[in-house]
Amino acid sequence: MAMPGGGQTGHGAQTWEHPQVVRDLAQIKHDTLRVLVLPDPLSWEERPGSTTGLEWELLERFARRHHLPMKAVPATNREQMLQMLQNGQGDVIAAQLSPHGWAAPYVHFTRFYRKVAHAEVQPAAPGPGQTRDTLVVSAWSPFLDSTRQLTLGDGQLHFRVVDSIPEDLLVATALGNTGRLLVSDATAAMEAKRLPLVRFGPREGKSIPLAFAVRTNAIHLLHAMDTWLASARENRARQALIAAYDNGLDTRKTTRPTAHWAFGTDSISGFDSLFQVHADSMAWDWKLLAAIAFKESRFDTMARSYRGAGGLMQLLPATAALMGVDSGDGVSGHIKGATRYLHRLDGIWRGRIGSPATRLKFVLASYNAGPGHVKDAQRLAVELGLDPDRWDGNVERAIVLLNRPRYFTGLAARNGYCRGQDTYWYVREVLDLYAWLGGRDKH
Repeated sequence: MAMPGGGQTGHGAQTWEHPQVVRDLAQIKHDTLRVLVLPDPLSWEERPGSTTGLEWELLERFARRHHLPMKAVPATNREQMLQMLQNGQGDVIAAQLSPHGWAAPYVHFTRFYRKVAHAEVQPAAPGPGQTRDTLVVSAWSPFLDSTRQLTLGDGQLHFRVVDSIPEDLLVATALGNTGRLLVSDATAAMEAKRLPLVRFGPREGKSIPLAFAVRTNAIHLLHAMDTWLASARENRARQALIAAYDNGLDTRKTTRPTAHWAFGTDSISGFDSLFQVHADSMAWDWKLLAAIAFKESRFDTMARSYRGAGGLMQLLPATAALMGVDSGDGVSGHIKGATRYLHRLDGIWRGRIGSPATRLKFVLASYNAGPGHVKDAQRLAVELGLDPDRWDGNVERAIVLLNRPRYFTGLAARNGYCRGQDTYWYVREVLDLYAWLGGRDKH
């Protein structure tokens, strides 16, 4: 018999083939619902102060309905995951399972909770030696059947199965270390915004169901979960939660402020003269200030972000105070403070980044995320074998990964979690606006 990991068993049945304990809903109610989870954004992710993941959040609803305490038991090996299920260390598997996939011979599946189709992923800039001919498939993929064959209806497809978890393969793709990768359209929809350096293709082929798995002797647990999944009220809540995770492919393009620009004149906004005065005082191009202001606030002096940043240039209160700006200074003082802050950021990077064009990208990234997160990205770039002094294709790759627990909890990330994908787009969009305005770097 083939093992889930691809090897062969010895003599007799293995401990992951059949239940080794009697542990059903009654026993779980006196204890804890133990969920065997795949570390993946659509299954389970542990972050400082919160636990997320679509399958985890769905099962939290089930646990609340039955007044069950719940705990996650992470596993990154399929044989280990089955073994822990069968010996009672876990009660439910949440690993984006297909009822025809790798676990099928050994478990019972619940009703499906959603359906997914497949999509292909490619690095935006493939590394040397990467081929686009062979499709890489995680052994955890729901599109593999129990014999490790793809169920895509394409007998001519060349593919290679690897034992890495999908999360590892996505990161490798973002770094340009793999060629074509197969994922679900649900993964493509969510990750397209978190991994902007990866190209996600459209959904293809027939949809397949995803379900949870339980021991074959946990009949009452299976019935309770099936009843829960069949509830019309629960279905509505589930669809809303799925929609929150699957919020569409990122087709984001630079927003150019056509409605705000005074075409046919030399004017960009009503604040041009202030931009010019304060930019000249620090030897900056005033059009850069205009591009930043539009990106930050759409020229709205009353704008306020969820983080508490406010005004035309969206300065955080602590930053504004550090730059000598107070609430009575008005728009002019606010622009002056932002210009001072840009000058200070430029000073942070001037000693290390010699090229003005490259340094400007580090300055803009720091204005958006804070210099601490950009320095974290530099340290992470070194760990990943990237150049910490080049933004394009190097530090921008690293900062994007700081939204993933394995990286923002690592030694390089002294400042923790960062929405690095926002910073990636921020640098590109401000520079695109700046170029569109005909600006030139003067500092």
